[in-house]
Amino acid sequence: MRVILRDITKKFGTFVAVDNLNLNIHDGEFVALLGPSGCGKSTTLLMLAGIYKPDKGKIIFGNKNVTHELPKDRNVGMCFQNYALYPHMTVFENIAFPLKLRKMPRDIIEKKVNQIARKFHLDSLLNRRPSEISGGQQQRVALARALVKEPKILLLDEPLSNLDSGLRISMRAEIKKLQKDLGITTVFVTHDQTEALSMCDKIAVMNKGTLQDFDTPEKLYSQPKNQFIAEFIGNPPMNFLDVVCIREGDKVYLKGTSFKIELSERVKSEFPQIQNGEKVILGIRPENLKLTSEGQNTVKGEIYVVEPLGRDKLVNIKIGTNRIKVIASQDYNGNMGENVFVHLDMDKIHLFSWEDGDSLRTTA
Repeated sequence: MRVILRDITKKFGTFVAVDNLNLNIHDGEFVALLGPSGCGKSTTLLMLAGIYKPDKGKIIFGNKNVTHELPKDRNVGMCFQNYALYPHMTVFENIAFPLKLRKMPRDIIEKKVNQIARKFHLDSLLNRRPSEISGGQQQRVALARALVKEPKILLLDEPLSNLDSGLRISMRAEIKKLQKDLGITTVFVTHDQTEALSMCDKIAVMNKGTLQDFDTPEKLYSQPKNQFIAEFIGNPPMNFLDVVCIREGDKVYLKGTSFKIELSERVKSEFPQIQNGEKVILGIRPENLKLTSEGQNTVKGEIYVVEPLGRDKLVNIKIGTNRIKVIASQDYNGNMGENVFVHLDMDKIHLFSWEDGDSLRTTA
């Protein structure tokens, strides 16, 4: 089912939790609401569920305005962060609960519960209580309960945050496959960008109640619209260097405190509006940097610290007042305090406005 949020605003007193949010989610899409704590993502999900009412705007499911409809009339399934399973009920009774609220006949309830229990590999656990099963199994029970009533929309509020890292990775794959198999429109709230990037078709990045961008994971990663997205999406995050644009005839340079590098013709064409003497922010991801000897498009810095990560190492380097991270091989043996040169892949740089952090790129 298609979901549209049009000019949605939600306030708590004078605090604006969600500010003029517009989203168009297509039928069957898996969409993440991603952002730091307090950005408005959970508030948005609760408005979709009908638990909160927006102060302004419309919520449309399919062709129907559901802005003022009660949760029970919206035909959505919801899975909460803490699973919200009833501890005194068995797994069967937990899954069956929404069907009992609809006063379905017992034989229909048993049939539906058994069907979805088999799908979630819970059929051997139906007589157990939540305290008698693992965290991953509790997660599957919560999902089964949300889906047993065959909702048109599935809402997931940080459903993986209570799981350990290994189980979280396996559940990411399970939920993604389940969503594709069912073809159900799904909205997934998370503050974990790895979950959003690996699971979802599109990501709505939010900050301080406002939508920063809504696009595919690939587009958000490779062409961030502003410095916030560039820093929030990607692990390790994008590096930033303070630079000044210098134009000398047909050549354009970026000058930092201890370096001066020339823009290629292709990159110049992407940022034609930057002016001579203009202060901008250069962004580049760690994987687009390489430790090397002095040469073209290199900057000199000092090793601040080296972090072994197993299969590779993360080298923190001081360049003037900035600090950047470079991914090096496992056998790299640089030491703190050493001077090094870092090569920049100039075709992969980003430039952001010093004033508001917006991308200065003019071509896609």
